[in-house]
Formats: sequence, C-alpha cells, structure tokens
Amino acid sequence: MDSSRSAQRAVIQFLRAEEEHASQIYRRIKEVYGEQCLARCTIFRWCHRYEAGRVNIKDLPRTGQAHVVINSATISAVNELIRQNRRIITREIAVELSISKGTVRHIIHKSLGYGKVCVQWVPKHLSENQKIERMGVCLTQEFLH
Repeated sequence: MDSSRSAQRAVIQFLRAEEEHASQIYRRIKEVYGEQCLARCTIFRWCHRYEAGRVNIKDLPRTGQAHVVINSATISAVNELIRQNRRIITREIAVELSISKGTVRHIIHKSLGYGKVCVQWVPKHLSENQKIERMGVCLTQEFLH
C-alpha cells in the first residue's frame, strides 16, 4: 500500500468530498496507514484546504531565494573579497553582497574549495602551480640554512 503523503492527501480529498468530518478522516487514515499516517493537525489542515476549494494534492511552489544567486559573478566576487582579506567572516561577505550566509558558505566550501585555518581562508587543495611554488620556497629555505 502506498503510504506517501500525496496518497494520503488523495484519500483526505476523497473522504472530504463525501462530507466526512476531519476527525473521522483522521481515525480512518490512522487505522489504515498506522505509523506512516500524517499528523492529526496536518489532516485537519488539508481538510480545511479542500473545504476552501483546493483541488490539487501536490505542494504548491514556495517562495524563496532561487538558485540563480550562485553564478560566476557571485563566485568571483566572494573570491575577490576573500583575497582582499583572508580573515573576513561569512557574515561580512553576506552583508557586502546581499546574499544569505548559507549561500556564502556553499560558495566558499564547494565552489572555491576554501577552508579556515588559524582564522584565515586557505585553499583546501593546492593547484599544481602552487605546489611547484611552495617546493621552490622550501628548497631556497633549505639552501639558506
């Protein structure tokens, strides 16, 4: 038996169309679905929606920030702010660019590959050029001593 939310919403819609009371609908769904049953308040909420004329059993799209915020311009702006000040915090970047802290965190860790070491943002993985450059610095330091 399909115990998904949409299946239970369809049952609620059907029983509500037969003018079944919300508490009776809850009781019947609880008997059939057991532990996978929707919460009582959720069933009452859906009954109220169907009484108000709703016909769709699927969730409506929610408002929120679209994923278009993470683009090459935003990533380069975050990278530039970090390069200017390695000790900058995510909240300051978020305020500067008017984006959420979660988006900033995602860009820093996933897109740019930075991590915090001793309060400074550093690349998690060095590029080939950076590895060669570090090796050169180490070799010159070794010759100096």
